[in-house]
Amino acid sequence: MIHLGSQYYRPPFPSERYWEEDIQRMVDSGLNTIQLWVVWAWVEAQSGVFNYEDYDQLVELADKHGLQVVLSTIAAIHPYWIHRLVPDSQMVDNFGHRVVSSNRGECHFGLTPGGCFDHPGVWEHMRRFLSTTAEHYHRLPNLHGWDVWNELRWNVQADGLVCYCDYTINRFRSWLDANFGGLQGLNAAWERRYSSWDDVRPGKMPDRPYTEMMAFEAFITWRSVQHAYDRYATIKAIDAYHPVTVHGGQPTVLHGSDSYPNATALHRGNDWGFADVVDGIGTSSFPKWGGLEMDRAQFISRLDFSASARQDKRIWLSELQGGRSNIGFGVAQGVDAAAQQTWVWTGISAGADAILFWCWRDEVFGRESTGFGLAGNDGLASERLAAMRETGSVLKAHGTLLESYEPAPAQVGLLFSPQTYYLYWAQDGIARKPLKAIQGYARAMIRRNIPYRVVEEQHLENGLEGLKLLILPRSVVMDDSVARTLANFVRRGGVLFCESEVGAFGTNGLYRYPEDRFFAKLTGIEEVGRRQLSDAGDLSFVNTTVGLEIAGTTYSLPAAQWLTPMSSPGGGLECDKRVSSDPDLSAEALLIEAPIGEGRILFCGTYLGDAYLQARSERAAPFEAFLEALVQSAGIHRPVAVAAPLPQGDAFVHVRVGAAPVGGDGTGLRPVAFVFTPKPDTSVELHFRPDTFAGSVTDLLSGEEVFLESEEHVQKIKLGPTRWGVAVLVGD
Repeated sequence: MIHLGSQYYRPPFPSERYWEEDIQRMVDSGLNTIQLWVVWAWVEAQSGVFNYEDYDQLVELADKHGLQVVLSTIAAIHPYWIHRLVPDSQMVDNFGHRVVSSNRGECHFGLTPGGCFDHPGVWEHMRRFLSTTAEHYHRLPNLHGWDVWNELRWNVQADGLVCYCDYTINRFRSWLDANFGGLQGLNAAWERRYSSWDDVRPGKMPDRPYTEMMAFEAFITWRSVQHAYDRYATIKAIDAYHPVTVHGGQPTVLHGSDSYPNATALHRGNDWGFADVVDGIGTSSFPKWGGLEMDRAQFISRLDFSASARQDKRIWLSELQGGRSNIGFGVAQGVDAAAQQTWVWTGISAGADAILFWCWRDEVFGRESTGFGLAGNDGLASERLAAMRETGSVLKAHGTLLESYEPAPAQVGLLFSPQTYYLYWAQDGIARKPLKAIQGYARAMIRRNIPYRVVEEQHLENGLEGLKLLILPRSVVMDDSVARTLANFVRRGGVLFCESEVGAFGTNGLYRYPEDRFFAKLTGIEEVGRRQLSDAGDLSFVNTTVGLEIAGTTYSLPAAQWLTPMSSPGGGLECDKRVSSDPDLSAEALLIEAPIGEGRILFCGTYLGDAYLQARSERAAPFEAFLEALVQSAGIHRPVAVAAPLPQGDAFVHVRVGAAPVGGDGTGLRPVAFVFTPKPDTSVELHFRPDTFAGSVTDLLSGEEVFLESEEHVQKIKLGPTRWGVAVLVGD
């Protein structure tokens, strides 16, 4: 079944007097699951004494009313006794100051950030809480599963870069030792002359210099992944049956937005690493968070980023906005039913099998007071709950089909390079540029309904499977092992599209001259150095365009940061020498193509993805058309095209196509297409590939049959106004 539920209890709120009525209302509103925060500080307020009485009442009430339960173990809210019973357990910042813990800004009882989990005493107490909770609840008849790490938080309210305690520094040195084969191996990789591990220190802050800062960032990511494994193993040793998941405040790709001095890039781990072991990954999403509202493409991309990392594991919308957000004494816009149902069905279309709202009632504690309630007081609760009831009925009627559905596999990939994030953060204290680069390409493909997935650089073996085109947005850091794997992908017939200075830095943070880079040696193509854009003094770059040609058509595209024209000393390669923004460079190539084996590599001497993202309202169409032409030139055909309406401004029709197995042996496939329109009253015409639907087509939400017109090379479907702007089309 698809689990549709809500977070309910962050102790001690809501008060007990609301519990039974609220749980009954959840059931009446179509929900089938409740999530509870099991907070370490609350449960073990006295060391060694575990009090689950309130949770016991809630899970019993949930069972009485037919709700499944997800338990979220909040081990990052430490008991007040932690530093008293575990001396020398405080985190230490990059200036050597011990961190003073305090109550969490949105949690009523307990310390944050508490003790460092590299301290064996801290971990032993945390492990005991997790194992005791698992022992207490793993036999619950209505237990669905565990969210063992909420938003992957470990350094909230540390008020600086952590952790630099002796335990973490020793673990960092051990990690370097294992990864580089001893001190001499580290010296060779970093080109240093260390004589003792005591001399090896983590990076202190950005720009001091890249090498050890990048290494420390990579270690912090690895350390978070290992901590998730430890939590997972602790629960799984007791409960081998129920799924154990973790979830981030956002997908890993978006954690380049973490900035100095409070966090390094990707400090909360890596979804691809989690999915290697843990049963599922998830993300929080608050699309109407006051002042930071996401548009539809941003929300869809969040799900794509999470789904790309899942492998064969579960994907959860672990916290989805229930009602109006609120931070402090503000009044944000309410959450309307149509928007919320679009989020729900977008999650299902991406393959999510659990959607959990934050939260049921409006919050009462601290800066989140008066906000977030699915049944909250923003004036829209009645329509939200009525809509949820309809969705709950559809999930009950068609749950088996929807749970077994899988999106169609992508043939286009976007490379996600954590090492590139580390380099940008080591320079700027934030890794927003590579983040925006990936977002730009993702946005364009979402708007043009081109299926894609994100491929993480340490998971290339399976990540490249089935791809015909891989785009490398701002992939300026690359070691030869990764480059060799990508070269083999090209030799087998794949296409690489590389942006400026691909592989210009190693993971040791050292710059390579153009002729020393892997792809330069492979193809003979070298960049001639950085050149200013025509508006070099303007860091927004929104007025700079370059002319690039694909398949005989030239596109005028926004460019970012610089130009790095290329030369081919050997000659004989296909070059595009149009650089419309700078006549002085018109004799040098800005886009050059090199055949390698059965495939080819395209080198682009600027940055397009983040430039498009920034200038999207005025130059969306040319970049999207260029990208579509690039995809077609790689031999890729979209499963569906939107004939009308075409994208206009931020409005577009999004369609995700997939299939669900049918029959006892699961060998047959039933086509499924999720259609999302900008507004419920929008009519659309869709052109599917000719072999998509074999018989009649039904919209699951309306229950009505949809007219299908089959022609020689296309299947046409016209949809009038739809419920909430959503249709779920299912073939026979």
